[in-house]
Formats: sequence, structure tokens, C-alpha cells
Amino acid sequence: MEQSLIDQVVARVIQKVKEAQSSETSCPQCACNDDSGKPGLLILTQEHGEHCHQMLESAKLGERYATKCALLAEYECSLEGVEAVILYEFTNDALSKLASGVCDTPYTELASKAILMGKRVYIPKEEVELFDYASTAPAVYYAMLEEKLRVLTASGVVICPKAELEDAVLQKSPAPNCSEPCCAAPETKPEAKTETAPSGREQAITKRAITEQDLFALKKENITRVRICENAILTDLAKEFVSRNGMTILRG
Repeated sequence: MEQSLIDQVVARVIQKVKEAQSSETSCPQCACNDDSGKPGLLILTQEHGEHCHQMLESAKLGERYATKCALLAEYECSLEGVEAVILYEFTNDALSKLASGVCDTPYTELASKAILMGKRVYIPKEEVELFDYASTAPAVYYAMLEEKLRVLTASGVVICPKAELEDAVLQKSPAPNCSEPCCAAPETKPEAKTETAPSGREQAITKRAITEQDLFALKKENITRVRICENAILTDLAKEFVSRNGMTILRG
């Protein structure tokens, strides 16, 4: 075989090897590999599912962002060039770990890095597992987990309903002013206001632990005065909601 033909064959083999190596190491779903020039929007999930497809397939978000799924990229993602991150499947386990600085999973590691790097981090309210136990959890235990959530919101993490998530990410409206509660924690923690001579519509709550969601439901019905048991506990976020919305808490 002539030397020139041998050289051609060797060159082709080398090229094929390089192409194979490139396909193995590339990260087509990672925002860092996008060449559109758009800033990255990274979706974090713990398992494959359909709950995040709305954001991944959003035409509104696609006009501004290169939206990618970290799970499809096996979490081999760089946060360089990423402007915002959305966390789905925000379990109590993920909440406890992230608020405590424990990053022992790819999900919590990327979420923690996003916070540390000052990225805008969003969590759909419906994806926060803690809220599912608002009416059943012991008050003290719920308050403990809620305080962990406060650590994250005080660090800039935004929690808002799925229906408002697109606009929040696009910053068409200020994120802390989402219509639902628990979007962002204020800097101070005012105490709930109590009065002995109240005025306005009143409704009683017999629950032992009063949460922000309980008060939000009453607020939508234009209830301004809420009567609770003497030994009832208001969570910290519930106290803040009372102060922000001019509600009155009555005991007894």
C-alpha cells in the first residue's frame, strides 16, 4: 500500500476518534455549551417528569434565554453564563440540606453554587413539599422547617406560584411582589398586631398552628380580623403576612 494512502487512512481514523471523544465529553443540554448568545436558564429536577416541561418549552422564556435541563445533562453543567435557575421537586430533604449547606447530591450542589454565585434562583410554590403539611404537622416541627425556608428566601431565593413564574423570571414584575405569599422574606420580622377593640370582618381559626397559607386564604375573602386560640402558634411567615397586609390577630 502506498504511503500516501496509508497516511489518508490514519488521518481518517484519528479524525473519527476525535469526533467520538468530543461527543462523549460534550454537554448538549448544558447552558454553558449554548452558542445562541442568550443568557442561560437552568432547570434543576431530581427525577425525570413532566412538571418542568412548561418552563423548558416556554416560547416566552425561549425568546430571552437558552433554557436547559441539568438532569438531561447528568448535572455536568457550568453555571457560567447562567442568569437564572429554577428548582423543581423541592422536597423537605432538599430544603434541609440546602439551608444547612449540605451539598451531597448533584441537585443540592448545583443549587448551592447558584446561590453562592449570586444567580437568581426560583422555586415554584407548588413544588415546595413543606407546604403540603401545613395543616397536619406539629407546630414546632413545621416552624423548624419553615425557618430553614426563611434562610433561603433571605438569601435571595424567590418562591412564587407556577402561574407567575414566567413573568417573575423575565422580571416583568418585581419578584417579591408575587400575588401569593412566601415570595421573599423581608429584612425585619415584625410581631403580629393584637387588639382588644377590633373592627372589620372577623373569622376564627381553630388550628393549633397558623400558617401563612391559612391567612392568605382568609385575605382573599377580605377577612381582616382573625381569632385564634390562646395557645395557638403563629409561624414566623404568618406573622410577617399579618404585618404586611394589615390584618389583626385576636386570641381567645
